[in-house]
Amino acid sequence: MKLTRGETAFVATNYVVLTLVTIVIVIPFWYVLTVSVTPYSTFSAKDGLVLFPSSFSFDYYAYLLKKGSLIYNAYGVTIRNTLGGVLLALLLTAMSAYALAEKRLPGRKLLMLVFVFTMLFKGGLIPTYITVKQLGLLNTDYVLILIMAYSAFNMIIMKSFFEGIPDSLKESAAIDGASEMRILRSVVLPMSMPVLASIGLLYMVTYWNDFFNALLYVTDWHKAPVQLVLRTIIASSSLPPELLEAAGRTPPPTIGIQMAAIVIVALPMMVLYPFIQKYFEQGMLIGSVKG
Repeated sequence: MKLTRGETAFVATNYVVLTLVTIVIVIPFWYVLTVSVTPYSTFSAKDGLVLFPSSFSFDYYAYLLKKGSLIYNAYGVTIRNTLGGVLLALLLTAMSAYALAEKRLPGRKLLMLVFVFTMLFKGGLIPTYITVKQLGLLNTDYVLILIMAYSAFNMIIMKSFFEGIPDSLKESAAIDGASEMRILRSVVLPMSMPVLASIGLLYMVTYWNDFFNALLYVTDWHKAPVQLVLRTIIASSSLPPELLEAAGRTPPPTIGIQMAAIVIVALPMMVLYPFIQKYFEQGMLIGSVKG
């Protein structure tokens, strides 16, 4: 179909605008990557503006990833928190969403109001800290898993998806003698892979990028996630004492360490996202329109 002059201008404008937006988004990432592999002598000679380095060096990465470095331990803590947190959060979210998706649940509207209320009004930072402290969770291995193990917003998205599953499928399973948990496990969840993948990705990014909760509830560096280590490297003018001790020599310039740390921390999510993107898009769209 031939486009009119107005439609052609609109498409061309879209391409130009999206190209400019892409450039604005990509350049900071490219700058971080190039600085992390540029020797400091080259970096300083170009007054800090390096987009196309003439020489390469991986000294910053070698410094951070040296055996015994705090980065390894922090990576392990972050991976443990992310995997455990995502599994627990998906379990809690799916069970509550399945229950609230059932129209025959007594007090369903009141329960939904309670969940929505928590999205609008929070208990506050100090009451939350006191609660965590009274429960004995401060500086424990699982405090960062439990503190973010549920999101009412994600539950509402999953509930909307569950409501789009035909009741006849669940009724057939119930006639065959399946319990509610069996229906959820064998009928509902296998049909909900798009929304589970999208919600799981949201939880994964939340757990992986969290540093504020670690800053509040964790004081032991051996229990600190990688984002807290990255925040300390970027926010301070010097490196954490543990990194200095692990190096056993004069550290390289902080700017290169900062950029290399950003790449190390962000790379796993950047690599993983393209493989989950299709499920993420489906999960956000399926069940959002009711006929």
